[in-house]
Amino acid sequence: MSIGPWRPFSELADFREAMLRNFFTGPWEIGPRFDIYQNDREVVATAELPGLTSRDDVEITATEDTLTVRGEIRRSEETDERDYHRTERFYGTFARTLSLPARVEPEKATATYKNGILEIRLPKGDNQRQRRIPISLH
Repeated sequence: MSIGPWRPFSELADFREAMLRNFFTGPWEIGPRFDIYQNDREVVATAELPGLTSRDDVEITATEDTLTVRGEIRRSEETDERDYHRTERFYGTFARTLSLPARVEPEKATATYKNGILEIRLPKGDNQRQRRIPISLH
């Protein structure tokens, strides 16, 4: 046992790291990370999906107000887990359902995949157009 200064924040950081290591497997517990934005005509969702090799490895479904992406990222080569010195990349199945900021027409949605980024474009519904409402002052 060595005697030295007590560093409570260091101990908290070590505790946090141990919790993450023991209870969570990585940054994708809930699925890929998304950016979602909208303009006048559509809602656009982009997701990081590195390593996708086949369109059959991902399934995209949408309703008028939600988007679901599920699939699987596979390792490019078979290697025994104990041969790795460090493994941070995600491999395995994922699923993510997100609320959309506006009602969309899911039957007109399109998706493209390029350079590890999945882009989904969902046209807004016709009854979705924004209108400014004037205020009547009395």
